[in-house]
Amino acid sequence: MSSSASGPSPDPHPAPSTSPSGAAPDDAAAAGTAATDSAGAEATDTPGATAGADQPTPQLTTKQASRINAPVRGMVISMLVLLLLLLPFLWLQPRPDAQPYRAHVDVAQEATFAADQASFTPAAPDLGESWSANYARWDEKSQDGVPLWNVGFLSPDYHLVDMVQTAESNPTWLAQRTELVPVTDEKEVAGVTWQIHHRDASGKQDAFTAWVGTLKDSTVVLSGDAPDADFQLVAEALSRS
Repeated sequence: MSSSASGPSPDPHPAPSTSPSGAAPDDAAAAGTAATDSAGAEATDTPGATAGADQPTPQLTTKQASRINAPVRGMVISMLVLLLLLLPFLWLQPRPDAQPYRAHVDVAQEATFAADQASFTPAAPDLGESWSANYARWDEKSQDGVPLWNVGFLSPDYHLVDMVQTAESNPTWLAQRTELVPVTDEKEVAGVTWQIHHRDASGKQDAFTAWVGTLKDSTVVLSGDAPDADFQLVAEALSRS
């Protein structure tokens, strides 16, 4: 006869244990990790921000500022010294004349010297005290190969009338003296007929005027940029000389 022990039999599926707070063990671990990370982040950020806010602003001492400004002061002083050295030279420079230079060559005297070599009578017209001569020369061997008497008359308004006189005129020489400008007009002044060659300024060419007349023993060419009134005055004076 068999016998059996009395009492309750063990449960094959025991119930899971719970924490005292009632939360699952895994959830509690996760919550603890998150709290640790948050505290670490706060501990890391807070000191850096405080350090940046408390960083001091650089300050220059008086000596440092003086060293920085020293090159600028030296440059200014050097410029002032240079100006002081240049001022005496600028004051001693001669001032330019308001009017061009007048040579006042004695044409009559030079014509007397040229008469000993010329085969004609070198002209020395009297144009009055307001006129002057920049040059007066006898050229036995000119560039054109023609011996000539050359005078440069300066008007009161500083217009130049160049006079060339020779007894050996030829067409080639006249063409060069008139710059190949054809005859544009003709005028009689005190019994002498003058052929006028005139060219207006255009492009690269300047205005040009030449008067060609024949005296008793020679040919005269007047040229320059003077007005017609100046040419006519010289032509009248040549007719009287």
